[in-house]
Amino acid sequence: METIFKDKTGKPVYVLGLQAHNSSNGCWEMIDRSISAVKQYHGNTLEVPVYWYQIEPEEGRFDLNMVRTLIKKVRENELYLIILWFGFSKNADLTYMPEWAKKDTARFRLAVGPDGGVVPMMSVHCEETIEADKRAFMELISCIKAEDEAERTVLAVQVENEVGYYPIDRCYSKKAQEDFDKGVPEELNGVELEGSDASQNGNSWYDRFGRYAHEAFSSWYFAKAIEKIASAGKALYPALPLCMNTIVGEVRQQIGGQSYSSGAPVGRVLEIWQKGAPSIAAFGADIYQEHKSGYLATCESHARLGNPLFIPETGTGGEGFAINHIHAAADYNAIGICGFGAESTLDGNGRLTEASQKVADTMEIIRSMSPMLQKYGGTEKIFCVTQEEFQKLAYVKRKLYHITFYFTTLNEKGRPLGKNLRVCGKLAENPDAFNQRGRAVIYEASPSEYYIAGVGFTARFLKRTDPEDPFPGRTLYSRAATELSALTIEEGHFTRDGEWVCEFVRRGDEIDCGAFVYPGIVLRVKLNPDAATYVEW
Repeated sequence: METIFKDKTGKPVYVLGLQAHNSSNGCWEMIDRSISAVKQYHGNTLEVPVYWYQIEPEEGRFDLNMVRTLIKKVRENELYLIILWFGFSKNADLTYMPEWAKKDTARFRLAVGPDGGVVPMMSVHCEETIEADKRAFMELISCIKAEDEAERTVLAVQVENEVGYYPIDRCYSKKAQEDFDKGVPEELNGVELEGSDASQNGNSWYDRFGRYAHEAFSSWYFAKAIEKIASAGKALYPALPLCMNTIVGEVRQQIGGQSYSSGAPVGRVLEIWQKGAPSIAAFGADIYQEHKSGYLATCESHARLGNPLFIPETGTGGEGFAINHIHAAADYNAIGICGFGAESTLDGNGRLTEASQKVADTMEIIRSMSPMLQKYGGTEKIFCVTQEEFQKLAYVKRKLYHITFYFTTLNEKGRPLGKNLRVCGKLAENPDAFNQRGRAVIYEASPSEYYIAGVGFTARFLKRTDPEDPFPGRTLYSRAATELSALTIEEGHFTRDGEWVCEFVRRGDEIDCGAFVYPGIVLRVKLNPDAATYVEW
């Protein structure tokens, strides 16, 4: 796995965490609550916005004290920080611009709708807006470098937040129309959008992008505007990665400006954005679809063209997200996952809500396997299993073994878990620890050695027969061909460098009920493929 996130030594960081609410920064009580939530969520990273209006209350006068305090506070709590720049465009809105800029509409131009009326969002065809945002962004980057270059608490900076136009598909101002009439730039030669039904007979935006002409046009000019801002910051602090987030396009009718903000770096126009904003290292998707098909479709549309899958915003509670995040990590090679609304994951007593606990368990599962995900993500050595609705078991066929996962919620075979004293302790803390949808990330170290992190199932192993074995029943009906004859079954964890640390060895009664797991540990199952081999004596 290649990631954009590195610590001060250059080692990769698997980002897991939460994002503070939009307006929490500067209210240190809220930030403290967010930090507490990240820790209980088994995360390592807090995402926090920084606001243009707050760091530049008067044009040309900058106050970065809030940024310095934020960095120090996060560092003192031994977490990483991703700063979100809320500048000229936040959810296609101008909410976080300074008052002095909002008032001067003759200089900082609002976008124009198809009816000729202005809409409450900034036009990317107004160079004054982009230049002013760029100057403030440069001050922010300079502050981060001065405050944090040696420690690298700040892993990355997100440029703007869910940019685009909504509910229009492009700006219809005279300047925008002039840009539209120029046609498609050479940089986009070869780029085609699936489903556009474009004629390709000329070089107008309609010729090249058909029914998606306006969305493609908006995407290109947004990308060029962001590149002006991002490249200026990159020149000041080249080692600091810059990323973006986006509203997702895999919703409703998938129409830019109607289903989602037009011009946003959604999956459809990802290639346009990559060409227009090369300073952006990752285009992340804010995935709030709890249904599996929608969530995975968005993963699919963003984990391509060399773009690493980063999920900077997503749901923090419920079984849907608890299941889906496993797939993002294991199937789509995600480099990081952060839930939105850190403060809301805690109840009035400052503890995780019941709804948040299941996703927190998933975060702990991913965290425990993160060294192997970073090392082997995207290869056949990593796979996952999740329980579908009504599903009692899942079967996976590997080179030497059949593996059957019996889910604890719907199958008696998955339930005899009480013989392990460590599990008894877990159940004492949370009696419902195993009463949730089964899910796991698995690392296959060799055809006979597996490392499993998950919850809600018991795994059973059965050696596959040799294709030329004249007596396959000797293997298939032999208990020696199962985990009962394993060389070792261990509970433990991986160090950050991927070294295995054994904490507890299971023997005797503790392996009779199969290879069961629970959040907080990784289970090593080292099988003995020779145990069931028939030997005459």
